[in-house]
Amino acid sequence: MRTKKLIKTFEFSEENRSRIVLGSSVRLNPVTNRLELQADSNGSFPTANDLYAKTWATTPANAKGWLGFQTDSVMKKIDGVPVTQYRFRLGDGTAQRYWNGTTWAVTTTAWNTEEEVANHIASFPVSSRTIQVIANLQTTDSTVTPELSWIKILYASDIEFQEDLVYRTLVRQLRAQVRPLAEYQVVKPTSSSKFVFDPDALDTPYNFVSVDSVFNHTDDSNHLTDLFTSFNPSTHEITLSQSVDAGKQLWIRFIYEPEVAVDTNREYHEVGKVPALVLEDINLENASEMGPADWVLNRFTGTGVKVPAPLRGDLVVTLLIETSKGVDLQRLADEVKRFCMNNPLITSLGLDEKYRLWMNKEFDQSGTSNQADIHTARVEFRLVNVLYYSKDPVNVFGVLGFHVDGNLNLSIEAEN
Repeated sequence: MRTKKLIKTFEFSEENRSRIVLGSSVRLNPVTNRLELQADSNGSFPTANDLYAKTWATTPANAKGWLGFQTDSVMKKIDGVPVTQYRFRLGDGTAQRYWNGTTWAVTTTAWNTEEEVANHIASFPVSSRTIQVIANLQTTDSTVTPELSWIKILYASDIEFQEDLVYRTLVRQLRAQVRPLAEYQVVKPTSSSKFVFDPDALDTPYNFVSVDSVFNHTDDSNHLTDLFTSFNPSTHEITLSQSVDAGKQLWIRFIYEPEVAVDTNREYHEVGKVPALVLEDINLENASEMGPADWVLNRFTGTGVKVPAPLRGDLVVTLLIETSKGVDLQRLADEVKRFCMNNPLITSLGLDEKYRLWMNKEFDQSGTSNQADIHTARVEFRLVNVLYYSKDPVNVFGVLGFHVDGNLNLSIEAEN
């Protein structure tokens, strides 16, 4: 299997505050963007050994294995003796685990050092594709606090970025969330509060979902009173809140799921299945290489991986709307706009990263229906600053220490 090496970074920054769980006596410093202990009214930091914070759980759907672990922490010393300590557990979405020397055992009390996690994270379960870090901050001196800035996890992924963004993310979310309304008129056959409505008998092949409302159009042409009570999908029977006389015209408003497809070649585009949303044009714009590269280093073995900077750009998508009725075209276009307005952020399933969704053109209808009586319109939107990791990662080696033979003079100058 061809895989890529990617990095998930948990930054303890102010913008991530809502996603971080702060345990008792642990705070997020909004100035330094670091986790630290909360001092009491006398300025003393707690010395308990069970104080912690949790990162958010991330679920990159294409993860194939966890490869590396690194933190950015400030080790405090007094008279040359370390007085702060950082320990960790990993979560898999359902349980917290620690390395017990043999396996990743479930626990809520035991902890690992960074070295233990880094050396054994490769055997942490990947079946759930979920990983979370629980960080334990400790000090043995009440005058100083530990400080933790970020945690990085290196993982293997078989993601294909265009496929992930278009097919697995955008198409899937359109299919799951776009639910327009359509209407159908029937004449009440008998005087009662029930009648049969068969979605398979509709003149357009809608992917029927459910009944939304029913109106007595004969007596209530403005459709002010909804008579719908229930719909039995097995018998197709609709129950109304009151009896309606035979011969009255009922307007049934129902919810359906439009077809969603990607049009790569007009020869293979089936216009007969409508209503439909077709991703007609997909273009990457304003692409540039981010920098610098990122890395995860095992600070105890000196081995690590450098991941070159990704390509960042805007993915611009033209969405073709096709219906057999003009009124369906307007309603489906409104539903697409509602989708965009209610989804300002789209989450990439493969990376578990959020991208901003902007609408460029809300509605573009040119001309009338074609010879096949198909009405068409287009909307255009873009996913902003999507990432493509195209360059291969590089193995790197850290400096674990250095030896000086003779005198060494170091000077540090502050830059004004």
